[in-house]
Amino acid sequence: MKKALLFLIALTIAGAALALPPSTDQYLVSIGRLQGSCPGGICSQFRTDVWILNPSTQSANVTITFYYRPELGQPPVSATVTVAAGQTRELADIFQNPAVFNLDGVAGALRFESTVPVLVTGRLYDVNVVTNKGTGTAGAFYPGLSGQLAIGVGQTSDLIGLAEEPNVWRCNLALMETSGNAVTLTVERIDPNGNVAATKSYQLSARTPIQVNSVLTELGVTTASNQRLRLRPTAGSGRVLAGVYRIDSRTGDPFNIEFSTAAATAARTTGRFEGVVRTADGLNVDGGVQVDIATAGLSSFSGVAGLTCGADFFTVDFAATVTPPLALGGDGSFAVTAAPINYTDGTNTLFSIAWTLNGVLDTQGVLSGTLRSVTSGGTGSWASCNGTIDRTWRAGWTGAN
Repeated sequence: MKKALLFLIALTIAGAALALPPSTDQYLVSIGRLQGSCPGGICSQFRTDVWILNPSTQSANVTITFYYRPELGQPPVSATVTVAAGQTRELADIFQNPAVFNLDGVAGALRFESTVPVLVTGRLYDVNVVTNKGTGTAGAFYPGLSGQLAIGVGQTSDLIGLAEEPNVWRCNLALMETSGNAVTLTVERIDPNGNVAATKSYQLSARTPIQVNSVLTELGVTTASNQRLRLRPTAGSGRVLAGVYRIDSRTGDPFNIEFSTAAATAARTTGRFEGVVRTADGLNVDGGVQVDIATAGLSSFSGVAGLTCGADFFTVDFAATVTPPLALGGDGSFAVTAAPINYTDGTNTLFSIAWTLNGVLDTQGVLSGTLRSVTSGGTGSWASCNGTIDRTWRAGWTGAN
């Protein structure tokens, strides 16, 4: 198997981006291009920007599907963009971007399906914020949420730090069903002492986004601080992703309250685990890793990591299927070395790398260990790539494999 060498990703980019694990299926759960409220006659004008990073050595074809909120009564629309290896594609004002859509007056959710794992981030913002310094923008960052993080029956997720106060704070809850099946979602409002203060259920149809405006008011309180929402699917086979905008009503400035990962009653011992690769000293992010564990043991691993060649730094990808799966030791430990991977410039092999993944699955369901690369065969200017590099890594359960 041959791999192309990725030349263009600097260490600083890898460190910033790969704290979010790449995925082939992810969502921005609340976005749009529309006019908002008009306090004092000044109307909010919301826009959405999107960034897609392809950390792979292969070009990515990314299908972007927009799902309208049900009250808009429109079917989903899709477009496909190409993101070259190592490229970050910026889609400013995505709904009026000629490479993607030609839409206005819309709100809903975006899904990103990619041929190779990519990183997606977005920003929903108001372009008509009038201040004593002039007219500018205010908005919130959204991370792309992997569809594997969506919760189903038997799982819960919490969103913390909500507040509601007339003309001061309001919180809007955004929900998205991701599996193509209907689901009943129960939302609990929990006070600062952990007591359930109110409960309400919502019906989500297949792949439908909904927004619950002023959600705390819907849950029985007009003035409250330090509130928590617990989301609990209670019926149906659907799965849900969520997020909350907490908005300062005085300025229109929102910030995003992120969806927590699925809670489990016991540590996960099988499934897909995704996380971060760090330098050996643990001080810098050096890439990302994905590990699949089946009932018979570790079945595959893949990711990206840094490679130092003299004064130069490159990022290379790796992937290995373990056949048959490697059974974990009694203490959850494992060590597996992949067959050497050849890295090329498209024509010539520059060097080969043998990747060894050592790790342990602890009693909390967290994987951690050492990722070693042994590079050989580099000649000429590539001879400086030869050698052994150890890195640390840590990964958590993100879904069934």
